[in-house]
Amino acid sequence: MLSRVVPKHRREQDRAHRDDRHHGIQPMIRLGEQLGMFRLKAAVHRLIAAHRAHGGPEIEFCEDLTVRHLWPEVWWAVVAIVHELLLNARSHSQSKNVLLGLAEDNGCLCVQVQDWGIGFDPESVRGQKRGLNGIRDLVRRLGGTVEIDSRQGKGTCVNVEFPLSRETGNEMEIERSSRC
Repeated sequence: MLSRVVPKHRREQDRAHRDDRHHGIQPMIRLGEQLGMFRLKAAVHRLIAAHRAHGGPEIEFCEDLTVRHLWPEVWWAVVAIVHELLLNARSHSQSKNVLLGLAEDNGCLCVQVQDWGIGFDPESVRGQKRGLNGIRDLVRRLGGTVEIDSRQGKGTCVNVEFPLSRETGNEMEIERSSRC
């Protein structure tokens, strides 16, 4: 079982930002522990169980991970993104099934969440402060990419990639900047 020890300012922030839809679904780790794939898988399984307990759809979890350690900011970002995407699927998609995948590919950690629900127009959420826009901002800060493919009546598939090393993230940022 994972336990949570967080600095006081972080606990206060968490309390200030907590609402009913997020209650009970926060991942738990001890401060200072290695943030490896075992802990990531455990946190994801905990999120899946919490979403199912709150009436969410059936979630199929597939993973192909071999890297042993992650940068803490990437670990936390992956957990937060998985949580948000599962929450969106549970709250909005009306899908009975969700596919969640985590894999390594070409120096990146890939996250995919797919549902077969009602879909939406991804451009319609551009002005919001949370949810998908929060995911976009977080991923951009860490040198990753987000692709959202959704069609009304066909469901939604969100693909996120994070560099596994800080050097890879810097290279991705430079490459993206040079294309703009």
